[in-house]
Order: sequence, then structure tokens, then C-alpha cells
Amino acid sequence: MSHKLAIVGGTGAVGRVFIDYLNNHKLDLDEIKIVASKRSAGKIIKIENSEIKVEDIESFNFSSVDFAFFSAGSEVAKKYAPKAKKLGCTVIDNSSCFRRDDNVPLIIPEVNGEILDKLPLPEIISNPNCSVSQLLIALKPIHDLYKVKRVDVATYQSVSGTGQDAIEELKLQSKKFLEQKKVEKKVYKSQIAFNVLPGAVRPKLDNGYTEEEMKMTWEAQKILDDSIKISSSCARVPVFYGHSEAVHVETEKDVNIEEMISKMNSFSGLKVVESNDSFNPNPLDDAEGDDAVFVGSIREDLWQKNRVNFWVISDNLRKGAALNSMQILERLISKIK
Repeated sequence: MSHKLAIVGGTGAVGRVFIDYLNNHKLDLDEIKIVASKRSAGKIIKIENSEIKVEDIESFNFSSVDFAFFSAGSEVAKKYAPKAKKLGCTVIDNSSCFRRDDNVPLIIPEVNGEILDKLPLPEIISNPNCSVSQLLIALKPIHDLYKVKRVDVATYQSVSGTGQDAIEELKLQSKKFLEQKKVEKKVYKSQIAFNVLPGAVRPKLDNGYTEEEMKMTWEAQKILDDSIKISSSCARVPVFYGHSEAVHVETEKDVNIEEMISKMNSFSGLKVVESNDSFNPNPLDDAEGDDAVFVGSIREDLWQKNRVNFWVISDNLRKGAALNSMQILERLISKIK
């Protein structure tokens, strides 16, 4: 049985990676449509051996497709995803729009993918925040062994998490700065080139944390275990692709490092880097362009046996967005064959 897919936001940073997956993975798809704003309508996108004209979302008929991958922001998702569902189209949304909605499943296939097997279609399915995805891929095997009680995490997030405009801004600012010319700021209020922006450039909430930091708590609890206490400090850094996280975990049971590493090594999508090189893993050498989540610098806590520290990196446009959506789509297609 063949299926039809629409990619909403196919001209953006995540949409381009999703299209790259389609060019390299054989899915049971009869037709693929690219949908974007009126500004991008009419452009030609190549997928495999086909040239596809971008369609305007305002006039697009979602009843013509079975699935739609949304990566066009929360406003677009809020306006069009419910309409698509009513027309019989299952939506996989990459924005934050529906993540806290109790009626919308928030899915990382390796962590809670079994939810998809029982899910009636059509439905809206939400992708988690990219930083949450890589964190939970690393935490799940630890949670299965020792039950995670508390997590403290500091994130170092690349500009591609903001979007294509932020990528271009970092390129231009870096060039201007090195040429000793005036640096223009459009995407971020402060210069991102050669700088670190705390809070991942999100507004602060009443509790003093930014929305980006609270997403780490809300989404991780919804997906993995709502009893886990999670606190985050997030920053935007001048890196193009790949998020990094320094993670401190406290568990109910004492941790056996060798047992934990063995469990991590056997966990789908996770690569443990056991190296004496303190520079590995890192976004540029390891994560960029790779589908895996990398874990390294695994250390027992100096003071308590039920605590462990490690470093997690991942290409945020891949496992943090496009790959996760692709895995959801593959699982949905396989269950309705």
C-alpha cells in the first residue's frame, strides 16, 4: 500500500534535511508534495529523480495526502495541523505548538515509540525539542537500569536550532567581525559570532527560567517519567550544527559504570565514545551529519555512588528533528501495511 506525503516547510533548515533523508531512504511513498509560504511557492525541489514544485500552504488541500511533516513553526502548525487532521491527514509536527497538549502524543521512537502502535489515525503527533531528544536517548538506558531521580543539564545549542536565518547570520557576522567591519544583528538581539548567549535567547518566565529551559523539564517528564526532577541552563553558542549537553544524573540505585556503559552501547541510536581524548565527542568532528546521539566523558560522581556525569552531543537537525520525524513516519507506515 503506497502513501502520499506533504512536507510543510520543505525549504527551511529542517525541511531540507528531511528531503535529504527521502533522497537516501526508500519509503513506501507514492507521491511527495512540498508545501511552504507564498514567498517560496513555485520553487523547484529535487527529490530522487523528480522535480517537485513548491505549493502555497494557503491553497493546499491536505485531503490529497495521508501524512504531513510540519516544520514551519508554531503559528503555521496551530493554523493548519488541526485542519489537516480533519481532512484525514496524520501530522508529524516539529514545532512546540502541541507538545504540552495532553491529547497529542510526544514521541521519541526509541523511548516511547510503542504509543504509535496503538494510536488511531489520523492524528497529530509532536516531535520533542531537539535538546530533549538527545538527552532522553542517553537517559533511557540509565533509567531502565537504576531509575533516574534527578537531572541537572547545561545545554550549548547551535544556531541551526533557531533556523536558516540564524545560520546565515552567524556566517555573515563571523565574516564581518574578522574583517573588522560593523556586525549587524537581526535574528538575535546580541551578536552571536564569537559569543555565548545565555537562556538560548528565549524570554524569561515568572520563575526566572526561560521557556527553552522549561521545555527540557516539561517534555522530558511527559516522555520518560513525570516523577523525574529536571533543571536546565541553556545557552546559544556560535556553532552551526550540533547541540552539546553537560549532564549530571542522580539515580535511586547505585550506578555501576561498566554495566551502564554496556547498556548504553546496546541502545538503539546511541554511540558511546570511550576515549582518553578530552576533545571527543564534539559537534564538528562527530555529530554534524550523523544520525546518532554521542555520549562521552562518562564519569562516576566524586562523592556519591548514585550519581554520574557525562557529555551528550547530536546533530539537532537530524535526530533532534528530521530523523525523529522519519522514524515516526516509518513506524506508522509499517503498522498500516
